[in-house]
Amino acid sequence: MKTFLLFSLLFWLLYFKLCSARDTLIFGQNISQDNSENLVSIGKKFQLGFFSLPIESDGSTTTLKKYLGIWYNSLEPQTVVWVANRNKPIVDSNGVFQISQDGNLVVADASQSYWSTELKVSSSRNCVVKLLDSGNLVLMDDDHRYLWQSFQHPTDTFLPGMKMDINLTLSSWKNEHDPESGSFIFKQAQRGDYSDFIINNRSQLYWSFDGHNSDKMLHIILSLLEDATSYSSYNRLFNKTIKQETFNYNKSRLLMNSSGEIQFWKWDESIQFQWVKVWCRPSDKCDINNYCGNFSSCNKNNWKPCKCLPGFRPRLSGHNYVGERFQGCVRKSSTPCVSASATTNNNMTFFNLTKIKAGKPDIGFLSETEGSCQSQCLNMCPCNAYSYNSSYYDRSYSICWIWTRQLPMLQEEQDDGQDFSVLVKRSDIESTAKSCGPCGTYIIPYPLSTGPTCGDPMYNKFNCNSLTGQVSFMMQDGKSYRVTSIEEVDRKFYIKTNDSDRCDDSSSNSYQDDKTSSPFIVTNWCSTQDEIELNWTPAPEPLCDKYFGCKNWSHSTCIANRCHCDSKYSWNASSLSCIQESSRNHSTNRSRMILGIICIAIIILTCIGVLAYVRRNKIANRLDKVSVRIQESLYDSEKHVKDLIGLGSLEENEGESIEVPYYTFRSIRAATNNFSDSNKLGQGGYGPVYKGRFPGGQDIAIKRLSSVSTQGLQEFKNEVVLIAKLQHRNLVRLRGYCIKGDEKILLYEYMSNKSLDSFIFG
Repeated sequence: MKTFLLFSLLFWLLYFKLCSARDTLIFGQNISQDNSENLVSIGKKFQLGFFSLPIESDGSTTTLKKYLGIWYNSLEPQTVVWVANRNKPIVDSNGVFQISQDGNLVVADASQSYWSTELKVSSSRNCVVKLLDSGNLVLMDDDHRYLWQSFQHPTDTFLPGMKMDINLTLSSWKNEHDPESGSFIFKQAQRGDYSDFIINNRSQLYWSFDGHNSDKMLHIILSLLEDATSYSSYNRLFNKTIKQETFNYNKSRLLMNSSGEIQFWKWDESIQFQWVKVWCRPSDKCDINNYCGNFSSCNKNNWKPCKCLPGFRPRLSGHNYVGERFQGCVRKSSTPCVSASATTNNNMTFFNLTKIKAGKPDIGFLSETEGSCQSQCLNMCPCNAYSYNSSYYDRSYSICWIWTRQLPMLQEEQDDGQDFSVLVKRSDIESTAKSCGPCGTYIIPYPLSTGPTCGDPMYNKFNCNSLTGQVSFMMQDGKSYRVTSIEEVDRKFYIKTNDSDRCDDSSSNSYQDDKTSSPFIVTNWCSTQDEIELNWTPAPEPLCDKYFGCKNWSHSTCIANRCHCDSKYSWNASSLSCIQESSRNHSTNRSRMILGIICIAIIILTCIGVLAYVRRNKIANRLDKVSVRIQESLYDSEKHVKDLIGLGSLEENEGESIEVPYYTFRSIRAATNNFSDSNKLGQGGYGPVYKGRFPGGQDIAIKRLSSVSTQGLQEFKNEVVLIAKLQHRNLVRLRGYCIKGDEKILLYEYMSNKSLDSFIFG
């Protein structure tokens, strides 16, 4: 009985040992692709094993790439957090994961190694590999010291318990279906005397955390993940109290996504049972490093996010885009280093922007007043902008920030933004009779008007909010809509409706301006999902109310409330000025001359076409008449044969089989040019033979009975009958005949390669 109980105990111990998942691997053991016994952490939180992803196939067969990885043990869909052989998958082979002879962890098959820890280990027999509940895969010696751990060699995922230092990087997958190293890398970089979190796209900076102008969320996330037991960090992150037992720190992660986003995910077990993205950066296009280029601003709320700052123009003429990227801007007027005296002479000025998020400043110092901050900027060489009272960390004291480099990374309408002042030449932005001054980052070109003192009153439907720097446009329905973009060259602008349903009913006139009385026309109801495109008509001569009211418009005089151009000048809506008639006439005359030449050429070509058409119709009519006559002459040809050459004496069955057309003598004379010697092919005992060409281009050999020939009517008749009845492929074919008085003519098929005798007798 005791023996039986002992064996039973050993049996169940062995059974549970074999059936329970293992979390360790020793030398001599392995995990293979076809082995269902993977490593599972002791708390069954993570699993290590081989997984497969399909390769693009031709549709008939599917090949699998096989990888060794770690994923969450009980979550669906499978969420992989680490991949060993990501850049060297196993294809058409059976690989294994094991401790090699030299003590390294390897993924290999019989012929090659796909991945190795590449350590210098003296012995392998005392090494143990273990998968921890944190998701960390560790290689230990017999003293339980870590020789290697996956937490120090992550792929694209940062898990709780990892430590973010200067040597740690997260490399994105190539795409969501391929774990090969992608183009985006997240890491901590040393920038001067402080460290910063950045994302590189290959070797180029793609995004920067930049603690000067970003929220502190990433610091909270990293502190939470690095110290997984710090629930206070978690509470601060989500602004609520979380009970310890309801928060599983193993089910949150920081992911470097293949699209270029660094993302924080948590597993929602309360309702949805799925991954929820809590935070990501860059959050929009404007968050991408210098997305719009230097001296331009980016507005994430606009369909076209990029535009030049007031006083600046696109760096590239025409379209300022290369691919999807805006190429930045340059100053309208070259501005050298300025000094305080320049401001005294009113050559330079600052325009102010609000709620602007800018890149890291170049200089920062304490300043008592904004005036002293501005003066410091003017006395520097160069200084492009300054911001006062904008301490990023402590608003209890004032700091003057100065940007000496070309202004990058300007983002509009940022709640955590700051006041921002940009140095420009006064004449590049000031309000005049020809144009209104800028509104925030918007340039208001003439004739558009934001008030009665600038622009053209006909176009005064725009409003500038000086506090927010936002431009709005009033439609015919009396409502104002936010302007998102103004394009001076194309004379168009866009307004945001916040009502995408209007795209389904463009016939509605609630937004439509009255085209008969308004210079604004809706040209595209749905340029984007919630934006409307409008055009404005070219500007007429400017309005005026006094005779000296046209002083801002050269070569014009105020007549009937309009600045009409003086004598020998005319209004040009493109240049918005009066142009001298001589230069204008020179250009006009040249255009007229070119237009006249084109018209004459068109008339000549038209006449040639008409003449060719008439001539072709006449030739066609003549050919039709000739064809009718030929058809008439061919009518009842068998009767002619019988009547004229005595076929009535033939047997009945012979006469019925003869079908030889009759040709008129006149048509034969025309075909041979009156039997011209130039058409003569030869001379025989019967008579001469001519080449004839009938209408339609048909060539015929014409045999004319000579007046001295001994052949009479009977012989002629016999030849007609014989040739007509013996239509063999090796004999020349009889095409017709003609009898006119003494004229007896036979028409044969024309042989272009001469007759047989020319080849026999040379």
